[in-house]
Amino acid sequence: MGRFNLLLTSSRLMMLPFYICMLLSVLLLMVKFAIKLYELGRDIFTIHYLDLVTGVLTLVDFVLVAQMLILVALCGYVQFIKTPEQRAALGDNWLYKINFASLKLIVINSLVTIAGIEVLKAFLEDGVGNETEMKWSVIVFLAFSTAALIYAITERLADHDHKPAKP
Repeated sequence: MGRFNLLLTSSRLMMLPFYICMLLSVLLLMVKFAIKLYELGRDIFTIHYLDLVTGVLTLVDFVLVAQMLILVALCGYVQFIKTPEQRAALGDNWLYKINFASLKLIVINSLVTIAGIEVLKAFLEDGVGNETEMKWSVIVFLAFSTAALIYAITERLADHDHKPAKP
């Protein structure tokens, strides 16, 4: 039984390549970010205002996705890879305080923000030219927003149930 427990506990290290690959993905995003920023800077005197705005919104998308990947990698590393003793040594560090419920909420909110930016970009780029595509973009955004709201309410109610009553 002791060997099985050791094997099971050691299996958490299998997550390490996933976290490393997430951080490598951030590097790929950084390259695309730099290319887009270069294109915007190169064309700054000839670019139309709405094209500049959608370009900047694309940069914001890159930043949000990169932040989400880094946060998931860091929190996952702390939760899965570090031993309980190493986590306890973090003390009052913010990484130690983030649990999977709050991490999921952060990721869902990031996805809602990214979806909102994509809807805004689609509207600015196409206007209402492709009405069907625009409707579906708004429907997807509203679905993400509704899911985030429901999840936030559920987590809030679950946290409220676990906290002791104040005297």
